Amino acid sequence: MGFDGDRAEPCTRCILLAEIDRADEHFRITTRRSSDDLDLSLQRLGLLTAPLVLPRDRGYILVSGFRRVDACRRLGWEAVPARVLEAPATMYACALKSVGENSLERPLNLIETSRALRLLDRHAPGGTPPPEDASALGLPTHAGLTARLKTLCRMPEEVQAAVLDETLSFAMACEIGQLEEGPAVAFARLFRRLKTGLNKQREIVTLVSEIACRDGIDSTAVLSEPEMIRVQDAEDLDRSQKTQSIRRLVRRRRFPVLTAAEDHFHALRRRLKLGANLQLAPPRDFEGTRYTLTLSFERMEEVERLRAQLDALVRHPDFKALLTGKGRGFAGTTDP
Repeated sequence: MGFDGDRAEPCTRCILLAEIDRADEHFRITTRRSSDDLDLSLQRLGLLTAPLVLPRDRGYILVSGFRRVDACRRLGWEAVPARVLEAPATMYACALKSVGENSLERPLNLIETSRALRLLDRHAPGGTPPPEDASALGLPTHAGLTARLKTLCRMPEEVQAAVLDETLSFAMACEIGQLEEGPAVAFARLFRRLKTGLNKQREIVTLVSEIACRDGIDSTAVLSEPEMIRVQDAEDLDRSQKTQSIRRLVRRRRFPVLTAAEDHFHALRRRLKLGANLQLAPPRDFEGTRYTLTLSFERMEEVERLRAQLDALVRHPDFKALLTGKGRGFAGTTDP
């Protein structure tokens, strides 16, 4: 904040609310739109902190105090005390004050931080604010982090809303923010409904995107398939069950052969009725050829029973079918 325009002090005077351009939100940082919580305070205590305004050819534009002004309008006030920035206030000075009056009063959420960083960039001499200014305002200064943060406030509104209600993490927002608007919004809507974690979100995005690329369609089309919609709208499933069902659906669409192999394997294993003390695991990802058979026991009598069970297992036709069926994905091996 190295020049006089940055330190321009406002003078306080009473101005008409009608003179404040309610459509100009150039300096708006806050994401909160409702100002209902201010009504009681204004009615009982008055306006404790005057809004900050910048004169224009006709009237004023707000630099800080958007919610306060909205509340005053709703209460029917005609005029308010305002801090008016006079020359030599620059647009960068106004940006610094706008950000400061928000960031130094309360923690900014991710979208507000994004707005603040972009506002400073827009008006800083040379296009980049000095790191010292960002640091003084409590904003991040790491180049990689700030570059990603700045993209948030330019993403579709529904993606931003998902970030604000914490159903979409910063990392996931950055990933889907690189997609076209349609798929980005579709994923944001899905994750707002499912409220699932980062790893599952990333799995769904990856698989759906791969399906869309393979089939030459849009990711939105994959998410809009009838079975996907049916699961999302199912009233008898909770969010966790919906997430699991959708993960299975997209995995089956992405890897139909592998999924069929898994289904056939599990069907055969169920028919073997192994019990709790005998566990059979397939080759990892069905890529290898070695199975794992695990025995658990505490007493010698259990070992005797397991030995008899193993003898019966070796003679079981479904066990032979399971061991020989891997080469064809267990296809045709589940029929009685």
